[in-house]
Amino acid sequence: MSAYKFNAQAKTWQADAPEAPSLSTTQQIIRYLRWAGTALIVISAIGFMLQGHADLLPAYRYWLGLAFTFLLCLGGLICAYGLKETTGARIFFALGVAFLPVQVSQVSAMLYNFSQGDLALQLPYEWLQFSQVNPSLIVVDFAITAALLVLVSYAGFSMLARRQVKTLMTAMLLGNIVLLLPVRDGTVIAVAIACLFFALRASEQRLRQDSTLLLPEGLAARALISLPLLILIARSVLHPVSLILCVVLAVIVAVVGIVDIRRYTDSALVVVGQWLGTFAALFAWLIVADGLGDFVPAHHGFLLPLALLMFVLSAYVDYYPVAYRNMGSVLAFVLVAGALHDQQAFAPLLALATGILLTLSGLRQREKIAFFCGHLCFLGGILFYCRYAIDAYQHAPWLSSIGLGLLVLLAASYLEKRQQIIMSKADAYWEALKSWN
Repeated sequence: MSAYKFNAQAKTWQADAPEAPSLSTTQQIIRYLRWAGTALIVISAIGFMLQGHADLLPAYRYWLGLAFTFLLCLGGLICAYGLKETTGARIFFALGVAFLPVQVSQVSAMLYNFSQGDLALQLPYEWLQFSQVNPSLIVVDFAITAALLVLVSYAGFSMLARRQVKTLMTAMLLGNIVLLLPVRDGTVIAVAIACLFFALRASEQRLRQDSTLLLPEGLAARALISLPLLILIARSVLHPVSLILCVVLAVIVAVVGIVDIRRYTDSALVVVGQWLGTFAALFAWLIVADGLGDFVPAHHGFLLPLALLMFVLSAYVDYYPVAYRNMGSVLAFVLVAGALHDQQAFAPLLALATGILLTLSGLRQREKIAFFCGHLCFLGGILFYCRYAIDAYQHAPWLSSIGLGLLVLLAASYLEKRQQIIMSKADAYWEALKSWN
């Protein structure tokens, strides 16, 4: 008999979802065996690549990896057609698809070393070097890898997510093509990583609309298309890191930690990802500001985008958005005050513009800290310009006194005429201000 609960939003009684059937002891043992077998295969393959077999030539290392991929596909065929068991076949072919980017990365290293010759950047790890490879062998390796990439990927994705094979294949091929490029320049690789990340992110958003891809098989298929990007990032970190690469990696961490992670979990990882993403976003601009320091003098205004970032991030974070805006407001005030104190270029204009923006933000969000920080910044800009009035008074005191007297008389007349309206509006403004955050 199903239980019912009251849905407050729909104001109806709804039946609880049926509980998932408990697994028998045999099924649990089978699940553990599959996890253990998968872990052994992955650890063994990674151990082979990382142990540094210096006695193996690069070509032999590639062929051993290729044989390992063939064995995985053979295991999948045995499960599918010999044992008539689809779960094991999916696991084997998924592992085969997972190791295809490794083969592509090795072919890319061969192409890079052949095209660059002595100018190629050699990594300090011998097990990652592919020098002195025969050109004809590179052509053969390239052809075999391309054929395997298409055939194994199609077979694997057909088993994991048949309805989205086209989208998954397109994303997989795109990632491996970028991974295959024989380029190690920091700027080019950074741009390639950024373009590939946002292309895969767009594909992922389309894939998430298919409910079948929320199953374990679909999640595995969606994870596989990200492997070329992860390998590309790991490989780029091993080379000399450029300024733009650091910025791109920080932006990726920020997007994943703040925007994307909450689509996959509602656990405490969302909070951890939010703070990591926040620090990554701020770090990205600090890197940019540090790079601009070679072209422009040190200026507090180049740190003001940090405050702007806090306001932008407050629109995307799930926790403490008001705290983000408050920290951004205080940071903006401190930076503007520092610029005014050092009498830096455009400091008064920066103070006036920042003050107006903070005040408008405080009015829109009904938040006191942003509102008052905006007033203080605006007042600082006005006071900065008051020195010109003082200079004018020193040169022509009688003319300045006449102008000030006229303003005082006009102010007195205005207050006498509208004192009731002004007092009522001031009281209403004060009562409204007390209710703000």
